Amino acid sequence: MSKGNHWSRFDRRRMIVAMVGAAAALGTTAMAAPDDAVRTLLPDDIKQKGMLVAAMPLDFEPFNYLDAQNTQTGLDVDLFNSIGEVLGVKTEIQRMGFASIVPAVKGGRVDVGMSAMGILPDRLPLVSFARYGHFSNGLIVKKGNPANVHNDQGCGARIAAEKGTQPLFLWQKIAEKCAAEGKPKPEITIFDGKGPQVLAVESGRADAAAVGYATAIVAAKHSDGKLQAAPGGPVPGGTVECGIAFAKNRDRLGEAIKAALDVLVANGTYDKIFSKWQLSEERASPALVK
Repeated sequence: MSKGNHWSRFDRRRMIVAMVGAAAALGTTAMAAPDDAVRTLLPDDIKQKGMLVAAMPLDFEPFNYLDAQNTQTGLDVDLFNSIGEVLGVKTEIQRMGFASIVPAVKGGRVDVGMSAMGILPDRLPLVSFARYGHFSNGLIVKKGNPANVHNDQGCGARIAAEKGTQPLFLWQKIAEKCAAEGKPKPEITIFDGKGPQVLAVESGRADAAAVGYATAIVAAKHSDGKLQAAPGGPVPGGTVECGIAFAKNRDRLGEAIKAALDVLVANGTYDKIFSKWQLSEERASPALVK
């Protein structure tokens, strides 16, 4: 063995150790090993390009967002990257407004869409899903809850909701229920993005922002005491299954993703990811929903 080869191996070994250490410092989950049997399920075009592309809004903590270092992070990010590891492909996340994700998946601009996306009847004619969790709804209110809004008592409240999201659909149904019971309907204002809807609460333009239950807790945590999660537990009737969206003509891709999720469940990575983000109660067994 030449001295040059000896040092080359040493350098490679040192580089691997450094990469593992960097991953640990960033708090990422343990890497999932590629699974050859699952990889065979992938469509040929994905195998050839060696990459799986997802659309996420990256403004939805703790599911997918940019941290203080502008790094993509969150439960969805960890889970998507782990799926890529099982499938033996690289992963790329394109930032996209939530309302644009389903059209982008349907039109083939991206391979999948992921953002704790509710598996809803209105979406199923457009895309199919690989189920991986649940999504519960809640409200963000001002600290002290001056408007006295509760998750289970929102008739007559001024609700800020994000365009195209499941919380918006839920509160539109609640409005109908309030009216049927002879109560004042909530006044729903629609915003493009979660930032503007939370700002509406802070400025007094809205009494509450309709978001995911986990998001309400996180938003309150980062509000410097300005906001809190509304009391009353998850919004009744507002817990839905969520999944990774894929195009209707991409059944093989969906089957590969579901199989990769099964591997992550079996090897414990799935539970570790949900536990890391304190969302263990939102887990669901993987399944295809078409």
